[in-house]
Amino acid sequence: MKECRPSPERREFLWTAASLLGLGLCLPAVLNILQGCSSETKQPSETGETVELDISTVPELQRVGGAVKRTFGNHNGGRPVLIIRLSGTEFIVLSTVCTHQGAEVNLPRDGVITCPQHGAEFDPASGAVRKGPATQPLRRFPSQYDSARNVLRITF
Repeated sequence: MKECRPSPERREFLWTAASLLGLGLCLPAVLNILQGCSSETKQPSETGETVELDISTVPELQRVGGAVKRTFGNHNGGRPVLIIRLSGTEFIVLSTVCTHQGAEVNLPRDGVITCPQHGAEFDPASGAVRKGPATQPLRRFPSQYDSARNVLRITF
């Protein structure tokens, strides 16, 4: 029986193809691991789109200090935003994405927004960091309250 060996050129081609295939299969996993090692989470880009929220349909926002999490399609990377009523006519809209490693922060409690993953704390009136490990504030989205219509306009 005659032994069949691939030519050196074919062997090199097969080795290169197998290496590239392996790299192609492993590269997404390696990139995810490296991205997870980042100490600060990147913020999603702005779209400039505006959405309206009828405040009368949200019982939690009827009182000063009330807060709610809401998702608006793919805005904020498809993650919820935190809407807090600061006064009769003032609201703040913050991303719920912790700037440390991207976990979802909790609703404000006892005057602080807390990340359950590593304990970072944020100011509910501004999104500023009160306690690390986060070093960047929560992303704030511009908003305008129309008291005549009882509607909050949020710009992403």
